[in-house]
Amino acid sequence: MRRIVALAALLLAIVALAAGGCSSASDTSSDDATSAGESATTPAQITLPDGWTMTDAISAEEVGAITGETMEVFPEASSAAQSGRPAGGFVIAGTADSKIYFGVDVQGGESGFELQKSYATSDSVEEVSGLGDKAFVCTFSDGRAGIVVLSGEAVVRVDWNPAVYTEDPSTFGSQLAGKLLENMYK
Repeated sequence: MRRIVALAALLLAIVALAAGGCSSASDTSSDDATSAGESATTPAQITLPDGWTMTDAISAEEVGAITGETMEVFPEASSAAQSGRPAGGFVIAGTADSKIYFGVDVQGGESGFELQKSYATSDSVEEVSGLGDKAFVCTFSDGRAGIVVLSGEAVVRVDWNPAVYTEDPSTFGSQLAGKLLENMYK
């Protein structure tokens, strides 16, 4: 399916290029540099098909490779994939409170990012660099640790129980959110 989407995008790009006519190298060089710089920080669009679910974006095996545990899918009742808000969780079988929650609002934007920040305890928010357009780790008001990333218009939230996953929150959260983002924009 991803190959079909990629092929369709390539075909559209070729048609757009042909319709746009010819331009000199000096006309396109600055546009190419800008595009390359933008795509290095924030990809243009999510490459998964509309209505994608969290298990389309990240697998239990990928989460397990980060946690060092065998993970199982935990369906999230809050998932609204058809509305652009997929959510899902992963748990260690038989381990209480081991759920790692993943949620995305594909059109959340800056306001969605700030909304997530409002759920954090005020003194716990720490910016994280090198992930999306901007990101922070925090402790949410329910005691769960988490990371929130703004990437283009998409707002990604990943949270977990810090008593179960005791790794450094910035490192652990960045690995989890980074893998999800990598898969969303392949």
